[in-house]
Amino acid sequence: MALLRREISSAEYKSSRSTCIRYSKQLCLPPGGLTEFVWKDYCTTIFRNLQMLGDIDYDDYMMTICGHDTIMEVFLRGKCGSSFYLPNDHRFVIKTLRKSEVKVLIEMLPGYYSHVKNQGKTLLTNLYGLHAARPVFEGQKVYFVVMENVLKADLPIHKQYDLKGSSQGRTTSKVGAYPTSTLKDLDFDFCFYLDPSIRNQLVGQIQRDCRFLEEQGIMDYSLLLGIHKEAHHQGTFDDNCASTEESILGFSVQQGHKRDPTLADFFDPMDRPGFRFGTKLPARAVKVPRSDRGSVSLSRRVTTEESYNVILYFGIIDFLQNYNMMKRIEHAYKSIQYNSKAIPAINPRAYSARFQDFMSRVFLPEEADS
Repeated sequence: MALLRREISSAEYKSSRSTCIRYSKQLCLPPGGLTEFVWKDYCTTIFRNLQMLGDIDYDDYMMTICGHDTIMEVFLRGKCGSSFYLPNDHRFVIKTLRKSEVKVLIEMLPGYYSHVKNQGKTLLTNLYGLHAARPVFEGQKVYFVVMENVLKADLPIHKQYDLKGSSQGRTTSKVGAYPTSTLKDLDFDFCFYLDPSIRNQLVGQIQRDCRFLEEQGIMDYSLLLGIHKEAHHQGTFDDNCASTEESILGFSVQQGHKRDPTLADFFDPMDRPGFRFGTKLPARAVKVPRSDRGSVSLSRRVTTEESYNVILYFGIIDFLQNYNMMKRIEHAYKSIQYNSKAIPAINPRAYSARFQDFMSRVFLPEEADS
């Protein structure tokens, strides 16, 4: 913990360290497998501190990230342009990066590190390492960041969403979609009722996180949301299920009633050691109608509520995009075709305000019984 207590010098935010990693010839590597590559760590002290804050053992981390299967998958995704990879233990998510994203991350790292240290309940995804790897003999260098898996849960995730608060192009094609596909804003038709105190603190934390991202000039981030259905009844996720006793989340519908209390309701979840808002948060999910354009109408009151017991897992992800020239051009072009308030590419201040407004209507305070 000595690293956490001492001051970090400005040079450590720009430091890097390279080494050569060789796999033993005794390993049974597949044909075409790499045996030697150049490995580069960026900002090693800062990320070691972030690992300690996340209770991540450095040796376990390196064994996972430097495993042959993991490195081969990272190189494969770097070649084909696929961004994400989930190692076998599912603790981490690896995202390949463009050079521009590496630059953004290094520039925002001092502010990010300070924010994570000072905001223990932040919703920003924990980042644990920034690396580059290149085969010794041939091949291109691949940059990647290692982050926490927001949806790693001790309960099954029955549905997951990537939410930005925008509507233009924000849907997942139903053709070839899997039940576990990540859905988007136009597929989303829920709001979640929380204890008023927890809801107010959650909205306040979203405001602080968004203020930080706005100050860093960041936009285009998302809330990754996983929903666990808290019921024994196994139903279907299909919106068109025939029985009125089954919701798209597959539990019994409670017409106009709050969910039955569970043991967890008698304890404040914020009293749990290491509590974070996006980890195992109980809520009452209410299905809400869609507008004529297909987006969810969160501002409309539901006269007959269909409510469901849920456990939520969520966090803010993909916060490495600044409002650069390409995004400005995208904004100008799409503003001609669509409502400028509905497109994803808007300036950081407007993006932050829209994101906060959307989240304040997704997470609502539970009303007391009259």
